[in-house]
Amino acid sequence: MTAPDILQTYPLSDAQLRAALTRDVDVAVTAGAGTGKTRTLVARYLALLADGVPLRQIVAVTFTRKAAREMRNRVRKEVAAYLAQPELPAAARERWQGHFNRLDAARIGTIHNVCSEILHAHPAEVGVDPRFAVLDETQAALLVQEVAEATLAWAVEAEETRPLLEMLRERPLLALITTLLTNRLAVQEVVSQLPADDILPHWQAQLAARQAEQVAQMLADPEFVAAHRCLLANQAADPNDRRDMQRRVALAALAIPKDAPLADQLGLLAALHDIDLRGGSQKNWPGGKAQLDEVKAALAYLREAYKSQSLLGLRLNGQDTAVAAAMPAIYSLFAYAQARYTRLKAERDALDFDDLEDLAIQLLANHADIRRYWQQQVQALLVDEFQDTNARQARLVRLLCPDPGKLFIVGDAKQSIYRFRGADVAVFAAEKGAIQGSSGALIDLDTSYRAHPQLLTDMNELLAPVLGPDSPERPSWVAPFAPLSPGSKTAHDGVGGPFVEFHLAVGNKPAALPVAAAALVARLAALHAETGLGYGDMAILCRTSGAFQYYEDALDAAGIPYLTVAGKGFYDRPEIRDVLNALQAIADPHDDLALVGLLR
Repeated sequence: MTAPDILQTYPLSDAQLRAALTRDVDVAVTAGAGTGKTRTLVARYLALLADGVPLRQIVAVTFTRKAAREMRNRVRKEVAAYLAQPELPAAARERWQGHFNRLDAARIGTIHNVCSEILHAHPAEVGVDPRFAVLDETQAALLVQEVAEATLAWAVEAEETRPLLEMLRERPLLALITTLLTNRLAVQEVVSQLPADDILPHWQAQLAARQAEQVAQMLADPEFVAAHRCLLANQAADPNDRRDMQRRVALAALAIPKDAPLADQLGLLAALHDIDLRGGSQKNWPGGKAQLDEVKAALAYLREAYKSQSLLGLRLNGQDTAVAAAMPAIYSLFAYAQARYTRLKAERDALDFDDLEDLAIQLLANHADIRRYWQQQVQALLVDEFQDTNARQARLVRLLCPDPGKLFIVGDAKQSIYRFRGADVAVFAAEKGAIQGSSGALIDLDTSYRAHPQLLTDMNELLAPVLGPDSPERPSWVAPFAPLSPGSKTAHDGVGGPFVEFHLAVGNKPAALPVAAAALVARLAALHAETGLGYGDMAILCRTSGAFQYYEDALDAAGIPYLTVAGKGFYDRPEIRDVLNALQAIADPHDDLALVGLLR
């Protein structure tokens, strides 16, 4: 692959260059920490411009606005450096100067920027005000809190929510309302699939179906079958041998009659959970210790296989019955909260992030002409941090890029940290599978330019057995081990040694603390004098804030400037907590937790 002129002075590894230049197929890049992910994204963006793709038809999606600004600035910096070359031909200069001048109009932003632009172009089709505002996360959270409190006040008086109030105090109920609203699209989808009342039989049927599936999977597992056969083939000479008794218990559990009801199957298999691996004497086994150990290994596998099927021992109980009885009340609670939240947004002519995604998908899915228009507008879609997308966002991506050759995604399953925002790392795995299935390119960036070589080697050795290799049985949400190699074979030392020192003070704690503080401060002053290390580059970490005064006194005595950071937020300070507890206890006399917190 030959890089365009603008990338000739832009250092790229072979994998990065391949990611930047691969065309005509979709591309999925797995990029570990420090492997040059942003550099690769910028390189592909520049290469697409060099190929003649119009700037406005390249859409780069980042996870945050900050990342979008960084990418735009990186692109601007590289184009400026290219334009600074004195020997640049006039035609190339004119072309790239045009790109440079239009970079502020480039479509580089978050997925919600994309949704907002689509909806602003077609507001009537989805029934929104063309001047709608977008609530950021903080604004949406404040509105959710306002609605949750209003819903709680309604629920206290409403007859249909009485079963909930009998189960939950006001604070847990407020938390429930907040959770329902925060995840309202997912809740709405679940509620639409549930019966309006008498939900317990539905749960029982769902549980039974999943249990039957797990039983079938477990009994068909080749290793499970092999362990079963091992127990059938081996027997102790003494039937009173404890290991042989456990062998017979396991065989009885697996003697499931053909066409036995699921309840009978579960009852028999439950004995596997309590298999005891202790006991047994090699003298009671014809094959001695080897045979004894073989049977033990088979029993251990059967026991762990049963335990790994998490639903087999689950039974619906009285608490489930109570929750099922309260489900109509939860439906009413959710309906009221959702209606109020929707009304308040409408009064503000505002949409939150979930609205943007949901309405953009509805618009593109239900209007073929609009969908075709935006598919033409997006000739290249670059999506960063794909491991932190959700199913809705992935669907939007596919509505914009149904045909191979436009989509470029970058992610790393091991760096998925936004499950609380609805991110689903399995979406990344599914999209990689779809790209591979359509003959797309899967590219791994596995050279880390950030980590110390020895540290990287140690990390690889540590994580390999923990994460394990990839396999067909691995769940889609579990990341397999992928080793990283260092970009530099030689380590560059930072601050010289000594790296660890121990300073021991003699005496009991009250007497030792001033001595320890004075000794440590003297050592810091010596390091400052010997190495030139600035005081601003030093930090003293204490186990408790009670030790601060001793170190402050020692620093004052030595004339060393310092800043004390208590390490506690304003609302975490004891005196502020006391005030908050007092106010909460006054506002809600039934709030026992606040009262106890105040009185302690």
